[in-house]
Amino acid sequence: LVANGCSVILPVVVTINALPNLVVTDPSGVCTPGTVDITALAVTVGSDPGALTYWTNTIATIPLGSPGAVGATGIYYIQLDDGSCISIQPVNVAINALPILTITDPTAACPSGSADLTQVLVTAGSDPGTLTYWMDAGATTPLTNPTVVTIAGTYYIQLVDANGCSVIQPVNVSITGPSIVSVTSTDPTCSNTN
Repeated sequence: LVANGCSVILPVVVTINALPNLVVTDPSGVCTPGTVDITALAVTVGSDPGALTYWTNTIATIPLGSPGAVGATGIYYIQLDDGSCISIQPVNVAINALPILTITDPTAACPSGSADLTQVLVTAGSDPGTLTYWMDAGATTPLTNPTVVTIAGTYYIQLVDANGCSVIQPVNVSITGPSIVSVTSTDPTCSNTN
């Protein structure tokens, strides 16, 4: 509208860009002291092209220091910038603690006896999980029969919990020697007498 009462109408083009599609798949949990890489392609596969950045808060003002090696359980945030709009999504990281494995050495066995490493008392106080028995600390050589161990030495019990985290501890098997009984006679005796 101008001063003399005339007017002109012109079109205005308004463009509303769609937000970029950011697909986030939570990475698998790891065991202490492991770390999680939230920059891995598998975490954002299926997302639109654009620049990804990593944050500790929902409004993307506090950057995440090492997104390639996150070492603490928590919720972090990934932002996708396609050059015109941004999307932000949470990503959950789980760093699972190692299970607790408590070992009590079994009672010493007699030379003709054996030790049972599967007895409840040997691992009483441990976290739930699957127990396996080994000849070595690297868990490469299985102990064939942990219920009947007849050779003294150090063996190893491994506990794997529901998260797949494992810990291994030594258990000692003792085989005692035979008791030595010493008998001495103080007086000579004649035959046919006690």
